[in-house]
Amino acid sequence: MVKRLISGVVGGALLLGIVFLGNQFYAFSLLIGFLVTMASLEYANLLKKQAISPRVGTMLALSLTMIMTIHILLSRTEVDVFRIFPLAEQVLLLIIVISFFVSFGRALLKKERVNGLVNAAANFLGTVYIGLMFAYILLLRFLPGVDGLNYVLFIFFVIWVNDSLAYFTGRAFGKHKLCPSISPKKTIEGSVGGIIGGTLMAVILSYYWQKPLLPMFFLGLLVSVAGQFGDLVESIIKRNAAVKDSGFFLPGHGGVLDRFDSLLFAAPVVYYYVQMFLL
Repeated sequence: MVKRLISGVVGGALLLGIVFLGNQFYAFSLLIGFLVTMASLEYANLLKKQAISPRVGTMLALSLTMIMTIHILLSRTEVDVFRIFPLAEQVLLLIIVISFFVSFGRALLKKERVNGLVNAAANFLGTVYIGLMFAYILLLRFLPGVDGLNYVLFIFFVIWVNDSLAYFTGRAFGKHKLCPSISPKKTIEGSVGGIIGGTLMAVILSYYWQKPLLPMFFLGLLVSVAGQFGDLVESIIKRNAAVKDSGFFLPGHGGVLDRFDSLLFAAPVVYYYVQMFLL
């Protein structure tokens, strides 16, 4: 318990310290690149445990290309930032299309008759699940017209409160299983408690940051739901691999995917919601 607490405090302090570096593109991009690398290695290990052949080099190359490309585009201060972000989204889509052809092309070239579809689909998913989702955190951090730092912190705070309230509510009042075949300990009562807690956190932040209440309320609701969905998705992957944690990045806390599973699904939700309703 002590090890878990210490590693959690140290890990959280380091992460928030880098997030607070203002407009330091390099520091934040390097952090995202490091997390992408660690998460990709964890994901590859989970695939191995399911008798699936991971293409670690391909997944890493494509995922890091997304991060590097976004970094280069956002660093071009001589170009109108409002033109850069649509271009960045198009580049991400292009890399996803390339990833699709590469993943299935390798299966065809190697003539994988056994598990060829599964291998290709699993490797393609790795690029989308890790590379694309982490890229949205980078995009959100430097989104023009808003304080991207606040919205990155918004995700952290809402997810943390959502997870904490879901855990304690579930332990105190949980009776009805949410997804027993995927995550036996999660309950409907815990899920509802987490969503209520995350939404209330969003309301508090709306007052603190002087943001419109109703849009922030719905954003908190969406982030809480997306976060729980992301947690269940990772639970599916881990359960198929018959492991409890995705890795051992932080002692007592599991791997990078264990810590960022909820945030990865919340990041694109916040990115597009802010552009549509809060710009």
